[in-house]
Amino acid sequence: MKYNVQIYEDNQGMLMIDVPDEIFLVIDLLLSDVQEDGSKIWIDVINKVLSKQSSYEELIGNACTIEIKYDVTKIVNEYAEEDQKPYCLIETAELKQILLKWDDAVKNKYAE
Repeated sequence: MKYNVQIYEDNQGMLMIDVPDEIFLVIDLLLSDVQEDGSKIWIDVINKVLSKQSSYEELIGNACTIEIKYDVTKIVNEYAEEDQKPYCLIETAELKQILLKWDDAVKNKYAE
């Protein structure tokens, strides 16, 4: 994976994630939209673009919209403050890897 991504549990047992500043909105996407429900729907849509079944897909969550193209995905925070950058770009394949890593962390958290 290109980015240094750290997933951990905070003091209250909630999954958290640290990512580089350049892909800062991955945090909002995971914590607000994906949460601990898993990222199956997000990965399915990304796979549709990566497999070239579609050239563009868009998913709208609670806080973020992702605009998926084959090479790059734009994550837009719909509630960005005036002084915040409202979007970031991430390679689509890298976003998929982060989502898979998140799913693994969720599974490990609830493994018996």
